[in-house]
Amino acid sequence: MKNLKLFFLSFVLITGVLTSCTNDEPVIEEQNIDESQAITTSLSALSLQFNSQGDVEPTDNPSGNIVFDFCFDFVYPLNLSYNTGTTVTVNSLEDLIAIIINSNQDLFINGIAFPFDVETYNDDSDAIEIVTINNEDEFIDLLEDCDFDNEFDCECSEEYDPVCVEIEAPDGQSFVVTYPNECYALCDGFTEDDFTENCEDDFNNTGGYECFTFNFPLTIVTDNNETITVNSQAELDTALYNSYYFDFVYPFSVTDDEGEVETIEDEIDFIELLEDCYDDFEDCDCSDEFNPVCVQVTGPTGNIEIFVFPNECFALCEGFTGEDFIECEDNNTGDCTENDYVLNLTQCNHFAYFLNGNDQQAYLVEFSANGTLTITNEDESFSTTGIWEFGATTADGFATIEIDAVADDFDDVWGITGCEAEFLYMFSTSQTFVIDVICE
Repeated sequence: MKNLKLFFLSFVLITGVLTSCTNDEPVIEEQNIDESQAITTSLSALSLQFNSQGDVEPTDNPSGNIVFDFCFDFVYPLNLSYNTGTTVTVNSLEDLIAIIINSNQDLFINGIAFPFDVETYNDDSDAIEIVTINNEDEFIDLLEDCDFDNEFDCECSEEYDPVCVEIEAPDGQSFVVTYPNECYALCDGFTEDDFTENCEDDFNNTGGYECFTFNFPLTIVTDNNETITVNSQAELDTALYNSYYFDFVYPFSVTDDEGEVETIEDEIDFIELLEDCYDDFEDCDCSDEFNPVCVQVTGPTGNIEIFVFPNECFALCEGFTGEDFIECEDNNTGDCTENDYVLNLTQCNHFAYFLNGNDQQAYLVEFSANGTLTITNEDESFSTTGIWEFGATTADGFATIEIDAVADDFDDVWGITGCEAEFLYMFSTSQTFVIDVICE
């Protein structure tokens, strides 16, 4: 049976399975536990992955796996001590989270028993490996490799266009880490050469496609052969956060995006469900209707971005739903001078979505005041340059710009509407695209 590794956008840890530290915790007898600044530092860094209820912070955990979203995972059991001298055995990540969220300035972990093991990623072998930490110096070296003090934040969009990386687990099994989009994977140090060709071949969860939801309870078998019955999406996320792969216990049921309940009898049924879901997404064929919808997205650093799609179909194909839509600002088609258009085109970033054409990709279009322009697609696998200038006004009163670009798709005379709006509608006899204007 193939092992399935799910990626879930929610990344929520349920606090009901967490138990706070009490006198019922097992006390370690005759255990040599050393005071350690490194354990205090590492738990402080790990706490940033969770909120005060013990839930994983989604923006800090794009892969859904602790090794890649944090840096490493402890191998349990783990023997720790509090600053009060009390010792405790930690048997799981859930136990450790409970300790973290119940710690404060008067009660915290400041000791650990050496040696202990951690699981960390080796990018040379593309594998998770077990490393033994024998003393405080080696623990400090591990934390320096993690580089927790680096305040660099990758600002990735919430677009769901998944990329997958195949990794080897410590037991030799292969599993897949799924990122919401390429940006997050690149931020974790992967390159395009690391990506698997087809995410759907690895039977990942539908994530942003929202093709179905699980009907709970259902039972899974984790990579350490633990059988767990979960009663909610949150509990399932908790069980999988530090698991590399798992199997379902069949049968179980799901509800599809049309509200129909479907029974999954075996692995073949589930594989077919996933393949249908990916096929539906990849077969998005949007019309050239111009009826823009807008989506407001909060980035990892709290920055607000508004994306404009030519019509609802384009937004749905990017993984958004009707609940994500906000009212678009009315396009300004009033009296605009040539200088107004120049300021709009040259002082803002522009993201163009083709309304017709087979790829329906988004492109970054940069107009320069000197009359040159560059056009690059999202993954930077395509780029073209050219020149632009204003042309004659159309019979309908639209301003036009003439683009002389290396790529034929852009090499045309374009009618343009709006000079102060958040989106521009550009059209020609052969192509149509909408430009989303992002001014910093």
